[in-house]
Amino acid sequence: MSGRNAAPYREGPQWGLILDAAPILVSVHDADYRIIKVNATFKEFLHRGSKEVIGRRCYEVVHGTSQPPAFCPHSRALKTGTCQEEEFFEPRLGIRLLVSVYPIFDAKGKLIGSLHLAKEAKTPVLSSGVTTNDLTDRQKNILKLLCRGRKNGEIADQLKISPRTVEYHRRQMMKKFSARSLAELVARVLTQGAASIE
Repeated sequence: MSGRNAAPYREGPQWGLILDAAPILVSVHDADYRIIKVNATFKEFLHRGSKEVIGRRCYEVVHGTSQPPAFCPHSRALKTGTCQEEEFFEPRLGIRLLVSVYPIFDAKGKLIGSLHLAKEAKTPVLSSGVTTNDLTDRQKNILKLLCRGRKNGEIADQLKISPRTVEYHRRQMMKKFSARSLAELVARVLTQGAASIE
């Protein structure tokens, strides 16, 4: 999505009622990634109260990370001043999210944050029917280390193979499991149980 949203941000008396009536996750984030407003759906979805969300950085609350993810639509909105949209798999929640981000400007036209509208993505995630039993022993060993958070170089050193070999098997496993990212691959494997890759 693109296009400048030039309307200044003004919070009216019915703001809270409007937010809470929305059946999707609604939140307002400032230019420093801090969450300053959320609706009831957002809090219910994340099982968090206002005190656990307001004032905290969005990537800490949603992704459990210390910095924004590479695909962050809020980062792009702050950089370009235009509307952004992103669909991604969030392993902490176990679902794909579709997030639309609209930049917010003050009365002088300064970009001060963005409005986020998020919902579960309708894009079907293909079920390959593949289990870890369909992997080679080499792939199982690599996958086990990936699930432990090891990097390609670390895996290569431990298994005494080249980083290129690790990357090749990683791509092959993502293809087998119809995973669109490493996080999605790990999440799918972990749903089968840790014993499945022993």
